[in-house]
Amino acid sequence: MSDSEIPQTPSDVSQARAVLTRSPAEREAEGIGADEVEAALETVLRDGTADEKTFEGCTFPTLTLDYEVIQGADNHPAVFENCTFDGGISAEKADIDMPLRFHDCTIGDLFLYHARFEYDVEFDGSTFTGTVQADETRFEQDAEFDDAVFEDRVELVETDFYDDTSFAGAQFEATASFRGSQFEGESNELDDNVTFAGAVFEAEATFEQAHFEANRFDGATFQAPVNFTEVLFDHDTEFENVTFEADATFDEMECNEDADFSGTHWGGTAQFRGAVFNGGARTMEDDASFEGATFDGDARFEEAQFRYSNFTQATFGADVTFQETRFLGDADFRQARFSGLADFDETRFHQEAIFTDSSFDGSAHFRGAEFEGHANQLEQNVSFDRARFGAPADFSGAKFRSVSFDDTEFAAAMDFSNTEFADDARFLLRAVGDDSYVDFTGASIEGGSITQPTEGWVRYDFTRVSLGDIDLSAERERDHRELFDYFRFCETVFDEFDGNEFDFEAHTDYLDRNGWDIHTFSDPVDRAYAIAMTPEAIEATYLRAKNSASAAGDMKAAGEFRVKRQQYARKKHVNIALDGGAGATARAKNGIRAVENAFLGISCGYGMRIFRIFGVFAVVPALFSLLYAFGGKVFATSAAQPASVTAALTTPEGQAAFYKLVSFSYITFLTIGYGNIGPVGWGARILVALEVYLSVILSGLVLYALIKRSEM
Repeated sequence: MSDSEIPQTPSDVSQARAVLTRSPAEREAEGIGADEVEAALETVLRDGTADEKTFEGCTFPTLTLDYEVIQGADNHPAVFENCTFDGGISAEKADIDMPLRFHDCTIGDLFLYHARFEYDVEFDGSTFTGTVQADETRFEQDAEFDDAVFEDRVELVETDFYDDTSFAGAQFEATASFRGSQFEGESNELDDNVTFAGAVFEAEATFEQAHFEANRFDGATFQAPVNFTEVLFDHDTEFENVTFEADATFDEMECNEDADFSGTHWGGTAQFRGAVFNGGARTMEDDASFEGATFDGDARFEEAQFRYSNFTQATFGADVTFQETRFLGDADFRQARFSGLADFDETRFHQEAIFTDSSFDGSAHFRGAEFEGHANQLEQNVSFDRARFGAPADFSGAKFRSVSFDDTEFAAAMDFSNTEFADDARFLLRAVGDDSYVDFTGASIEGGSITQPTEGWVRYDFTRVSLGDIDLSAERERDHRELFDYFRFCETVFDEFDGNEFDFEAHTDYLDRNGWDIHTFSDPVDRAYAIAMTPEAIEATYLRAKNSASAAGDMKAAGEFRVKRQQYARKKHVNIALDGGAGATARAKNGIRAVENAFLGISCGYGMRIFRIFGVFAVVPALFSLLYAFGGKVFATSAAQPASVTAALTTPEGQAAFYKLVSFSYITFLTIGYGNIGPVGWGARILVALEVYLSVILSGLVLYALIKRSEM
């Protein structure tokens, strides 16, 4: 039916409505074809009043509006209530300059390729039984598909939505593609620009390279894989209470305002590889929120970028990875639960990182992670307080400024090897089970505290650790005496940080009781340590401890550690001397050194026991005098020997003779002179020379001891 066949008068609009309101059977009986129906619809849309442009319960054949310009005399919308479009609607490159409302309609195929809608378009509650394809279509005002049902595939590729767009409650029973689509309208105070609230995606959904200004996906359900690859969100993004029952991919996605995934449930793999969350700072809100979200499958955030992020009470039921992810603002993982592997390798936290009350049931990897924020006056920049590690935790090579592990439980070994604590590290770890081992091998700890709990003490390995001003203590005062049994000091460096050295003086009382033993380490598990506790390693350990204590002015500790160092140096020399594989010269030299070492230890305590020398001065001449008195002719002197030991003790003559020989021995030892007595027997001559020799050596040892003590 052409324009000439339907006169352009109000009465003709009535005739056109009559055509449109007839049933398909009535039209067929009257010979009215699809072309006449389309022409009648154009007439009503162009010239009808608001009431005349409202249709309810009508059935239409295929409507082809390709390349048409549909423009009404006014801006009253065309409303279709409970209407049926059996053959669907085609509006390829059509220009629709009036509002359209399709409420609770049934539509076959919807083909809108390259069409333009200047005003609002609504398909609320409508069911699409065929394919929906709107590639490169422009919706310049609101586009609403609330509670719509899409029984076949949906293709909205490179579609432009310039104002509010809503798929709230929509159900996608087949694949849905929004690849390259643009959602660019500005959100207002009442509605978000894009919402998929309560939508259900039963098949694969793709949002590759899509661009969102602001959007909400809260309450939506994705039952099949969904892909948001390279999606751009320029404004707030909300995925509250969304359920992803299959894999969800957000690779290279970019969010430039707040992104809210609170309460979202991920049944399959959730992948955010390379995603960027660049929202501005908020006083009360988070730029990217996954608060209470549940991930039943793997979650992948590697190489993603966040500003402020919130994963509070999030549950990760499988593996989760944040490898090489950057958190430019605070990262909040309070009360989060990680059931599988939690991988934060080489992640960078530029501000606070909070894992308070979090639970790691699987392995936790923070290898090479960097925690760059500074502590404030009230708390540490990084907090694992009251966290629980049920499997091995690996922080090797990580870098912290300030961190707190207060009241943290762990059931397997924790690895902090080669980790750097640049400012303040506070540990109060509680062991659960037998493997209470924390490995700090090669770590650098400038300051902080390590406190042993009332129960569940922890063993710390300080092999080759650079240790600064760190306080070692126990929750119960009476337990302090056991502290050093739980720390393995092996080649530990105590004085790397100028003015921030380890304070041995704070532990003097316990070390006195323990014989100044710091290398003993009681570990029930047979472990392969980085360095075996050989005499060489122990000697190096006490040498470094001595140097540190001496630099700090702690003469007591420096002296005691010097003695310990020499004791293990002697064991080292003995081992080499007894080693059949060593060369003869080396064995001989080390044998001599071992003897020298033993003599210095016995005679003067390696220069630290100066009063031991005075004791030798007092005792040695007395021992020699016994040989002079009771050794017979070999040890005879010009003075008479007592007749017997009994005579020397009981008779005046014997006592006088014994006294003269004792006096002779002391005078000889002190090199004063013989007086009236001289050696006669060849043994006595040897003893006299030996006494003089020992006197000279011991006199030199006095000077040696004084010099060594002054060097500390």
